[in-house]
Amino acid sequence: MILFRYVAARALFATVAALAGVVAIYLSVDFVDNASAFTGDGWGWAVLELYANKSVVVAYQTAPAALLLGAAIAASGLRQTREWTALRSVGLGPWRLAAPILAVALAFGVGMAVLNDFVGVRSAERAEELQATRFQRGGSARRWAALRQPKRWFRSPDGRRIYHLRGALAGGGFEGATVLEVTPEFALARRVDAAAMRPVAGGWLLADVEDRTFLPDGTVRLERAAERRYEFKEPPEAFALVPGRPSQLRLGTLTGQIRIRRELGQRVADFELERHGRGAAALIGIPAVLVALALALRPGRRGHVAAAVLEAVGVSLALWSAQGVALAMGLSGRVPPGVAAWAPFVLFSVAGLAAVRRVR
Repeated sequence: MILFRYVAARALFATVAALAGVVAIYLSVDFVDNASAFTGDGWGWAVLELYANKSVVVAYQTAPAALLLGAAIAASGLRQTREWTALRSVGLGPWRLAAPILAVALAFGVGMAVLNDFVGVRSAERAEELQATRFQRGGSARRWAALRQPKRWFRSPDGRRIYHLRGALAGGGFEGATVLEVTPEFALARRVDAAAMRPVAGGWLLADVEDRTFLPDGTVRLERAAERRYEFKEPPEAFALVPGRPSQLRLGTLTGQIRIRRELGQRVADFELERHGRGAAALIGIPAVLVALALALRPGRRGHVAAAVLEAVGVSLALWSAQGVALAMGLSGRVPPGVAAWAPFVLFSVAGLAAVRRVR
């Protein structure tokens, strides 16, 4: 237990130091690259807020690299002080070092995942908002405004109804609604326009209704009513689509949006990929750390801290490359989102276990 705490403490200290260094370098380079856009009254406070939010986002994104650096530096330090040699001389293998370092990787990964869910998603949204509205560059303000616009067009799962809903009403419902019914050949069969659309038991109540039915002979039958009840299958919560990127939604909201969008026939691949990706991100440091440890403890290795940093950078590049390829394949639909998110974890788990086995 003493050895476990000693190694875990060294790994944790090295990981926190590596994370602080990586975040500081990234933010410094980003500041230099964007310094020309930081103008206007009170730009200093706005920049501080921007980089305070960015630091949380960058810390979450670079946590696996920090874990790799921390594990490699801790293992190399034990080797440099001959403590690893002493452990081997009494018959202790690499797992006596790997176990506490992996425990730190697991706790660190889960902690960063929780921090991202409670703080990071809001920080990512706020950082993007500041860059788009306070420090405008090109059409960034228009793109950000378009991204934050509430969803107005919906389609039923069977594809027979298309809804165009305007502003939301207090207490539920919409101010202005158009419902289109189409045939299997996607020809317009019916159009319902209303000044208001409110949910009632078992359906919807529409006010100031104009109901047009397009008959096969080309004529149109028009019916008007002050109020009319329609039994649309979609409940009010089916139209509760949250604007923004999947990465800017908390896990509970993200899960709910996947269910709602699937019921409405919306695209959900990017939302499912984000949900699976957050689970994989919490654990991806474990197999990556195994690879870094195997490289740091391999027989005949020369160099210590400098070699550990180079090895960790190489493993990080391989990890990010695998994640990038898997992400692209998941978004394109070539593989299921769950497979795309977890494939790098499985790949590095196999590589890490095989590498540690060779060290033994």
